[in-house]
Amino acid sequence: MPRLRPILPLRARITLLVTLILGLALVVTAVMVDWRMARQTRETLGDKVILLSRITAEAEVVRDGLAGLRPPDEVQAYAERIRTEAGVDYVVVIDMTGLRLSHPNRALLGARFAGGDDAGVYQGRSYLSVAKGTLGISLRAFTPVWKGDRQVGAVAVGILQSGVDRTVVSVRKRIVLGGIIGFAAGILGAMYLAGRIKKILLGMEPQEISTLLQQRSAMLHSVREGIIGVNRDLVVTIVNEEALRLFALAGSRGELVGHPVEEVLPSSRLRTVIETGQAEYDQEGDILGLKILTNRVPVVVEGRITGALATFRDITEMNRLAEQLTGVRFYADALRAQTHEFMNKLHVILGLVRLEEYERLKTFITGVAGRLDDEVGFVVQRIKDPVVAGFLLARFSSTREQNILMTLDQDASLPPCPDDSVSHDLVTVLGNLLENAVEAIGEGPRREIQVSLRPEGTQLHLSVQDSGPGLPEEVLARAFTLGFSTKGENRGFGLWQAARTIEARGGRLVGRNREEGGAVFTASLNLFPGEEP
Repeated sequence: MPRLRPILPLRARITLLVTLILGLALVVTAVMVDWRMARQTRETLGDKVILLSRITAEAEVVRDGLAGLRPPDEVQAYAERIRTEAGVDYVVVIDMTGLRLSHPNRALLGARFAGGDDAGVYQGRSYLSVAKGTLGISLRAFTPVWKGDRQVGAVAVGILQSGVDRTVVSVRKRIVLGGIIGFAAGILGAMYLAGRIKKILLGMEPQEISTLLQQRSAMLHSVREGIIGVNRDLVVTIVNEEALRLFALAGSRGELVGHPVEEVLPSSRLRTVIETGQAEYDQEGDILGLKILTNRVPVVVEGRITGALATFRDITEMNRLAEQLTGVRFYADALRAQTHEFMNKLHVILGLVRLEEYERLKTFITGVAGRLDDEVGFVVQRIKDPVVAGFLLARFSSTREQNILMTLDQDASLPPCPDDSVSHDLVTVLGNLLENAVEAIGEGPRREIQVSLRPEGTQLHLSVQDSGPGLPEEVLARAFTLGFSTKGENRGFGLWQAARTIEARGGRLVGRNREEGGAVFTASLNLFPGEEP
């Protein structure tokens, strides 16, 4: 059966479609630009008369003229000079009774200001107004004039509405001219483009072109990740270089295109995505043992699912970055805080020595030493792991520097950790939770953080609570999602990393709001596998 040809050839359809889209886009753009430019033009002219009125009101000749210290002719001459140089229609100086000391029409000097919108300026207010005066409807700015702490008059600077309209019309003419030139250039470009496409496509069907273009577009938006695209039959159609690199890293170097995706990537779940039409984001998976973080989305053409795409990246790199942003940074910040606190105490000691206040020096050193001994003794007596104890002591110094009271639960305790990885994981978890508490605590009158560590068998129960305003329920529900943060972009790694570290040790991180205010994050994790400490 012969294939029916469309009424219009592909070249004509492409040209017509591009022309219609271009015309619609130019019309919509022209309307929006016209509205915006007209508004901006009026705002610019308004800002101009406001600024000019303020400058005039600050002039000594105007102040002195209104105060009766200079003749009105000097005020008139100065106002006319300002009006001519600035290109406005009038600069009128009026006294507190509304009588003019300056005006472009000298015959109106001494007469009352017209328009009825000048009442507010005699009360010391500056504002912009549109009203009809002796020269016609105008946009004008009012500014009070002060001599010392006494208002002696006001200044009104205006541009006639006809002048504003002429400026707007001039802008509109340029917009229309630009639109016509753009439309003509767009039509010529559409005709040329349609001709080139007709030669290049070699009779390919639009549906095939649409599927291919959407797959290529998805790849362009994810070039930093590995990409695998499949058709409706789950056969691999697209693989980018990053995907090949990750497969090679996992030990697979065979050909991927043309093979069923369930053979080359059994854990892809692309069949489920095609069947349900539901996208899956930030899901963990593996390529022959290589851990990856993957996104899966269906490819929809004209309302029909024609395939699916999987984008993925090596999760090891993300973990490495998260560790750099947590453990190492926490150590550095803690050392910086301790150094800063130590230098402050040295400055106090040096000052007391120079002042020869030896008794006060003795008292100060005794107090500092006693407080540090109490703090160090309290932590060391309960926290037997030196890495965690040192980290907590450093955090005490850091929070004290930020005017936050950090306390360790009176019943807290921690035996020595079995190896360095346990100490590192615990520092990572505590560091992220404490960092989150510091950021959430706000500027309220109570700035307190309490840490609790209580071992039970092979488990360790820990909690970090703050006295901040708490978190909305919708934020708590997504607090441990990778990349989710209410503090801006490139955030949302800390709580996610803490939750992952706890889950890797058989626990679960839970957050909730306390009735007395603030939030508390709790977890139970297995730090002593195989035996009780």
